[in-house]
Amino acid sequence: MIKFRIALVFILFTVCNSSITFSQTADSTRREKKLKIIPLPALFYTPETRLGFGSLTSGVFNLGDKATTRNSNVQVLGAYTLNKQIIFRTYNTIFTKDEQWAFNGELSYYDFPIFYYGIGNDTDADFEEDLGYQVIIFRERMLRKLKPSFFAGVQYRYTNLYDLRFEPEFLIEDKPVLESQTGANSGFGVSFIYDNRDNVLNATKGLFIELSNFIHHSGIGSDFDYNRFTLDIRKFWPITYKAVIAAQYLGEFNDGEVPFREMALLGGESIMRGYYNGRFRDKQQMAIQTEYRQQILPWIGITAFGAVGDVADNMSNFSPSEFKWAAGAGLRFMVNKSDRLNIRIDYGIGENISGFYFAFAEAF
Repeated sequence: MIKFRIALVFILFTVCNSSITFSQTADSTRREKKLKIIPLPALFYTPETRLGFGSLTSGVFNLGDKATTRNSNVQVLGAYTLNKQIIFRTYNTIFTKDEQWAFNGELSYYDFPIFYYGIGNDTDADFEEDLGYQVIIFRERMLRKLKPSFFAGVQYRYTNLYDLRFEPEFLIEDKPVLESQTGANSGFGVSFIYDNRDNVLNATKGLFIELSNFIHHSGIGSDFDYNRFTLDIRKFWPITYKAVIAAQYLGEFNDGEVPFREMALLGGESIMRGYYNGRFRDKQQMAIQTEYRQQILPWIGITAFGAVGDVADNMSNFSPSEFKWAAGAGLRFMVNKSDRLNIRIDYGIGENISGFYFAFAEAF
């Protein structure tokens, strides 16, 4: 069954700029710091929500000199649907002066049903089940710059999944397993990042490498004991001043008692676009995607992308020759030229599946 997502965005929006000017008498220099607030009303439709409406607000600011400090940003999304679903999501990426410290985190709440197909890389699309739950997510990463573009630090993640609603028609044997996997996941970890991209939201050049882990254990308040390791590599090549080629490798590797929602999920708005997020889920995932981005007008761009990837229960069961594929194209509407902030609308296809996506900023 083909799933689709249609996003209708009001291009009529208000960009509010407010600036605060500081004076430094010690060296008789003047530094201007600006906070740019971009509110975007949006309408969207999905099979899961019917008509939905809400707002996405982004704040962009700089805590240092733009020559040595990249812009920070905070995003807040609130949405409500005719199916009485609620989404509240916040993201932050913050660089202090000269990028001596970097912070990245999320605080979110979801009451949002999903389609559940079971666990594994060969689940049957006809065995589609309605599954609902509520979940609270908190994640924060604190990094210290050790060398230019190289950061290391610690991170913490907490999720609490409750109010599971699952009355299966096909996957009846999964019900007791899923019901036993509600509860809290609490994990500490370390993170090592190399990042010399010119823009964290819409890079045109540079390299990003993340190697990180989370250790979830009952000793730190987790109801489940498992480990997660993530390797994320992204590279950006400028072809012309209006065209960029981007590539990403994403690997997520889990071991231990991994709850169904904490497994690696194939698909979604960021990688393997075209596949319903969680159409395939398991302990391990590997995926590679490439994207061509072209600016055709000052405020309009186009993109084409392709990807291959899969999930597996353990590393030995990956078979690259059987990896699933995805491809697609999209439009970009630049809402802030100086910071290259885009609204993106993508259409992706996969093996007997497709989807539309609306999101703020690039997929990677």
